[in-house]
Amino acid sequence: MIIRKVAVGNSEEAFIEDTLSEGLNILLSDDNDKGKTIIIQSMLYALGNKPIFPNSFNYKDFVYYLEFEHNSEIYIIVRSGDEYVLKYSDKLGIFEGMSELKRFWNNNIFQLPMIPFQGEKRIVDMELFVQLFFVGQDSKDTSTIFNSGFYHKDDFRNMLLSYSGDFSSEITPKEIIKIKDKIRKLKARRKEQLNLSDFYKTVAVAPEYLSKIKDRDAFNKRVDEMDSITDLITEIKKKRNRLAAEKSLWNGTLKELNSLNRNIKVGELRCMDCDSNHIAYKGTSKSKYSFDISTPLMRKQIIESINEKISDFTEEIKKFDFEIQKQQEELNSLMDNEDITIENIVAYKMGYKSVADIEQTIDDIDKELEQYECTLKVGKSFSDEAKEEREKFYGRFMSLMNEKKKQIDIESEKEYEDIFTKRGTVVSGSEETVFYVSKLLASVEMTDHDCPIIMDSFRAEDLSTDKEKRVLELFGELRNQCILTTTLKTEEIGKYDDMKNVNIVDYSSHRTNKILNQYDLEEFKKLLQDMYIEI
Repeated sequence: MIIRKVAVGNSEEAFIEDTLSEGLNILLSDDNDKGKTIIIQSMLYALGNKPIFPNSFNYKDFVYYLEFEHNSEIYIIVRSGDEYVLKYSDKLGIFEGMSELKRFWNNNIFQLPMIPFQGEKRIVDMELFVQLFFVGQDSKDTSTIFNSGFYHKDDFRNMLLSYSGDFSSEITPKEIIKIKDKIRKLKARRKEQLNLSDFYKTVAVAPEYLSKIKDRDAFNKRVDEMDSITDLITEIKKKRNRLAAEKSLWNGTLKELNSLNRNIKVGELRCMDCDSNHIAYKGTSKSKYSFDISTPLMRKQIIESINEKISDFTEEIKKFDFEIQKQQEELNSLMDNEDITIENIVAYKMGYKSVADIEQTIDDIDKELEQYECTLKVGKSFSDEAKEEREKFYGRFMSLMNEKKKQIDIESEKEYEDIFTKRGTVVSGSEETVFYVSKLLASVEMTDHDCPIIMDSFRAEDLSTDKEKRVLELFGELRNQCILTTTLKTEEIGKYDDMKNVNIVDYSSHRTNKILNQYDLEEFKKLLQDMYIEI
């Protein structure tokens, strides 16, 4: 996969980057805020990554264009908000949301990793997939993934494993009995915690409490914030309900078609009026679609299409569930107060300091329940042999990661113990850069992916000249395209000019905080017109 062209703009201004080579590229400037990060983030955003643009850049005002080559085929993708248009050969696809895009990508460009997620096999979203080959300059935390929230570091580990095999095995009837017993006990324990939570929440606030509030403005602000979150939760629930209703309609259509497949065993369908064997199926009165079901092959294709649509709805509903839970946690935090009641004392004696502690216990139980129920649903578990194979994979990954580290930081004797550092021991400075470079290099070799290696501000925190030279040599040995950015000090200007096989893209002449311009606008509009897009 080779990035050929990146563009960003609107009806008033634009910028186009089309000077990238297939090998090692360094985007540089003699000062910060010259637009390097805007271009890097535009690449990733067009691919479906979460927006992590600089705060000074109002990314919602612009349209993003990305042209890349894969297996000698040119693909063009345009993103505006959560809408994508993708063109290649003589095909054009329009997608609303990441779920539709990633399924098309998986079926038509190249297969994306699949991981177990909330009881199902799931194609990873781009926000997780790009972390296989991309490191940004902001929000770094070596103890977890970027944008942790919907995905977590175990999902990243599973994504790596998906390149090497499933490592799972069928569960036995004896194991099923044990799992069901564990589920029963966990549900009983969960009920106990819910009862305690209900008891703990029955706090009668004294009537005189409000009169004791000294900072009336602060109190009103808190109430406004609570109202705002409540409104947001209501709005998200409405969106989720609309999706659930659409999913239900499609499920009804699917049942009708499956029923038709079961009933028609012999003979053929014919219209009683015209004797034609071209028959259409139309769903309920709410349905706006009709389907040609003249042949079993047509019915099969329609059913597969509907199943994919239902799967997309399911994923979006889960995302809304996650967002609702997050907002409810924020609301609980705002509602928290320090009143001491008899319920507080009882809960404290039982080992709890707040209702949040109880709810955390319930949340832990839910996660454990989900794992067991997922195992039953999928019908597979990780046997001792499978677990051993997984550990071997991680062992090889860590050996490779430490090998790359040693090639960069020759003097250091300390070795990495995991793909992520332990929480509370986040590395920083040049050590952080070496950590991420080592992980990027190990990921390429272990998965054999052909995506471009993209690292924004690759010399962050004063990576020494010798280490930088070794990093560039290792990147230069890859068959993958590499796109790096850096800001040079005055005495460093020209330092890469004599390096062979390095394509220098100099942004020093750009205006500070103003990469978009009028010069590229007409060409940008033409690029979009070729995609049948007018702005």
